[in-house]
Amino acid sequence: MFFEGAKLQTLKRNQTDYIIATLGGPADYRGRTLEEIHAVLQMNDYHLDCFMQNMARALRDVGAEQDAVDEATVVLEQLRKQILYHSYKQKWMPERQHPTTLAIP
Repeated sequence: MFFEGAKLQTLKRNQTDYIIATLGGPADYRGRTLEEIHAVLQMNDYHLDCFMQNMARALRDVGAEQDAVDEATVVLEQLRKQILYHSYKQKWMPERQHPTTLAIP
């Protein structure tokens, strides 16, 4: 859906590096900002909620304790406004049409 035609291995590596670095791990992410990356994806809260649920499930599947899963979820949840910046901008701050003339009553 979102990644048709994307270089999936590069995407996975960059996403993994970003998440590891965000959670305090040794990865050194040097890619684009979250706003830039997600600008064209037209994601919304539902999509991010699904990602967060899948991430939590994956962490539990590899043996992470619930406290670690909760901590990762809290840290990544703090990035929601950056990830969905363009979605929120379109929803709450639509482009204003500037009239060429002002109507004075």
